[in-house]
Amino acid sequence: MSITAETAKAHANDPAVLCCRAEGGITIEAANLEDPAIFDELVDSGLLNLEGCLTIGQVLGAKLTKTSDSLCPLTPDNVEGFKDAAETEEASEREEKIPAAAVEMNVQGAVTTVKSGKVVISIKEGKDIYLELPI
Repeated sequence: MSITAETAKAHANDPAVLCCRAEGGITIEAANLEDPAIFDELVDSGLLNLEGCLTIGQVLGAKLTKTSDSLCPLTPDNVEGFKDAAETEEASEREEKIPAAAVEMNVQGAVTTVKSGKVVISIKEGKDIYLELPI
């Protein structure tokens, strides 16, 4: 079963495995990836080998080089343009270093709050405008 962008972000350091058959040349998105929650059982039963598998954070936005079947681990052999491990660690560290209070203080003229990892902005000028932005 494919995952959402939020799940992909939460599991950025977990192995990347296709959820279903995908044609070579596609740009890999969260919807192409399998939920990592099922991997332990598949590995234990011998149906899945994750040796040399890239992480979800490394493959998002990369290109699948050859048509691959479902439950195919994504490795350097079938993915091009993936991020190296250091790049994905730096990106996640940058995201973690931004405190929610700093995000709130940078929005002027609006009432803001942070809920469940989203910045909520309410602007009351003529019409009520309500935005939820993922952070």
